[in-house]
Amino acid sequence: MRIAEIHWAFAPTIGGVETHLAILGPALAAKGHSVFLLTGQPSGTPARSQYSGMTVVRTPWLDLNQMSEVRFRRAEESVTRTLHAFLGEVEPDVIHVHNLHYFSPVPLRVIQEWARRRDVPVVLTAHNTWDDPLFREVGSLASDLDHVIAVSHFIRQDLIRLGYPADRISVVHHGVESQWLSAPPHPTYPHQGMQGRPVIFHPARMGFGKGSHIVVEAFAEVRRVVPDAYLMLAGTDKTVDWGHSQPGQVRQLFERVRALGLADSVGVDTYPWSLMRDLYDASTVVVYPSVAPEPFGIVVIEAMARGRPVVVSTSGGMPELVEPGVSGFIVRPGSVEELAEALVQLLTDGELRRKLGEAARQRVKTHFTAAAMVDNTEHILAQAGLERSRGRGRSFAL
Repeated sequence: MRIAEIHWAFAPTIGGVETHLAILGPALAAKGHSVFLLTGQPSGTPARSQYSGMTVVRTPWLDLNQMSEVRFRRAEESVTRTLHAFLGEVEPDVIHVHNLHYFSPVPLRVIQEWARRRDVPVVLTAHNTWDDPLFREVGSLASDLDHVIAVSHFIRQDLIRLGYPADRISVVHHGVESQWLSAPPHPTYPHQGMQGRPVIFHPARMGFGKGSHIVVEAFAEVRRVVPDAYLMLAGTDKTVDWGHSQPGQVRQLFERVRALGLADSVGVDTYPWSLMRDLYDASTVVVYPSVAPEPFGIVVIEAMARGRPVVVSTSGGMPELVEPGVSGFIVRPGSVEELAEALVQLLTDGELRRKLGEAARQRVKTHFTAAAMVDNTEHILAQAGLERSRGRGRSFAL
């Protein structure tokens, strides 16, 4: 198949969808498909490049941090030209778009009109949802989608609630690549003074929605029982910041760390994806207590694959990942007390950590592998192409 992938952002931008694309595109290319990705162009990135067998084409107007309906209306001509040029070059058998169901109806409508004229199927992977008038306006285009992939049952149910056709929505969970399960431990300690101490890692874009403030407050409680504990926070740069709220929230978090007297036991940086596996290996426990609904949580299964016990919240799709008390702990969103209690229990009980970590790794092995994710996605894309080709009486080759 010739597959046109389209999403607002890709590496070096950090995020769950970007990680997903970095796995999916090269894996489909390795299976013999021709894969092309149209994405945003952060400063310093080339307009065209290769990424592990996938052709990456970049354009400045696909910028997650500059999305607005007004901007899209003004740039509609330019958006249309760019999309037409990309799709005309690729001549895809199937168009696979990611999260083009919000921000503006313009890009998705242009893609659908182009696809309709050429009888090419369009498949949407929904990595997220929310409910506002603009989201519902874009959702009105859902009836023309050939299929929708939801990254969790939570997202699927939300899409159905918002009017998407239930019979055309499949759940395909994210997965980790095999080396995450097989590579020997290789811990990396990026901050002075953290080696040899119990490390709590919060691998999320720093902000209140991800529960970073809850982590800081819980860490202060943990230190009363485990005084040598160390906290590692991530994601202060090269992240998506739609409302430009992150700098202010990060400042508040730094101020709170200082006020609590924790500055010498908290390390903060932006860590490249290539380093993440080593950081999980250096961690004692990994936390992801999102306050906002979390669609899935790729970093959770990454940590589990490295045999780390995890503590997540009941927010969104994360309860689909962790069996409470078996492969990790699940706490109420926003509960400093529950998070601190779970962390203290894990940091002070080595046998419990070992037991939960082994179960977490086994759960990833059986439920959340990249191979299964790629195979399931490939099947849906191929099925969409087959159904279209049957309708027009033509053959379709995988």
